[in-house]
Amino acid sequence: MRTDWNLIRAMMNAAIDACERIEASGCKETDRDAMIEVGGRPVSVHDLLVSAWTYPENIRYRIIRDRHARGADLPYVPESARILIAMAQASAELVGTGDATPAGTDIRRMIGWFEDHLPTGVEAAVAARRKA
Repeated sequence: MRTDWNLIRAMMNAAIDACERIEASGCKETDRDAMIEVGGRPVSVHDLLVSAWTYPENIRYRIIRDRHARGADLPYVPESARILIAMAQASAELVGTGDATPAGTDIRRMIGWFEDHLPTGVEAAVAARRKA
C-alpha cells in the first residue's frame, strides 16, 4: 500500500507553521484566557490551543476507523510511522529552547544521516537482495 507523503508533509508543515506563528505572536501561558468571538461565541486562546492537539487526535481515530472499514488495519506499527513519531517527539523537545539548541551538533549529524545514509542504505540493500 502506498503512502501519500505530500499529505503527511502538508499536515506537518501546517502544524509547524501554526506553532511558529503562535510563538511569533508572543503568546504566553498567561494569555490563555484571552478571548475572541467566533461565530457569535467567546473562544479563549486556551480553547484554540487545546483544539490544536485534539483535532489531530480525532483525525487519527477517524483514519483508524476508515482503515478498518476498508479492511486495511495495520498488523503492526510500520517503521516509517515509528520514524515520524520519534522525530516529532525529538523536535517537540526543542520548542522554547531559544538560541542555545540542546544537542545541536548531534541533531545536525542525525539530519545528515537521514539525508545521506538512511535512504541510500535501504535502497542499496533492497536492490542487492532483489538482484541476487
